Amino acid sequence: MRKVVGITGGIASGKSTVCQYLASLGYPVIDSDKISKNLSQKGMPLYEAIRNAFGDRFLKKNLELDRQKFGHYVFEHPEELSKLNAISHPLIVEEIKKMLKKMPDTLIFLDIPLLFEAKLSYLCDTIVCVYVNEETQIKRLMERDGISKEYAELKISAQMPLDEKRKRSNYVVESMEDINRTKENIHMIIMKLKGE
Repeated sequence: MRKVVGITGGIASGKSTVCQYLASLGYPVIDSDKISKNLSQKGMPLYEAIRNAFGDRFLKKNLELDRQKFGHYVFEHPEELSKLNAISHPLIVEEIKKMLKKMPDTLIFLDIPLLFEAKLSYLCDTIVCVYVNEETQIKRLMERDGISKEYAELKISAQMPLDEKRKRSNYVVESMEDINRTKENIHMIIMKLKGE
């Protein structure tokens, strides 16, 4: 039984924890953020596309992309973030499709934070949203990245609200402070997915 399950959520919603747990259970997880990082390494297609679109001002001395500086810039300029997404999404999708072709017949999880924003639902048979309330999301993001509340709110506001993602998803994993309860939630969803 082959089923492609999209895992989405917001920044600092606990999606990575859920995907790490799924991988520990032996399920294949395709991580779109990792693909994006790989493709934006020096000499790779996304790196070249970013240089063509934004010039060399976000490169370090060794000519690698300064992710922190570039990230700050695009989050503070929404039109530039849209430009980046228009460049990066087709390259990432192409890579995801290549990887899917090599996957076994099992539950395959696609970790795509911007699944709905990038209109990539068509890649999935079903969608799971990793959900957390906004207050917890802001707190986690500030702690994780060592950033101010204002910048955390700015980054969160660049994505579709989690409540909206929740409504559009087939299943919801509540990202609890108690990791064991989150794991129970994941197991229940896996049982349902296998039973469909």
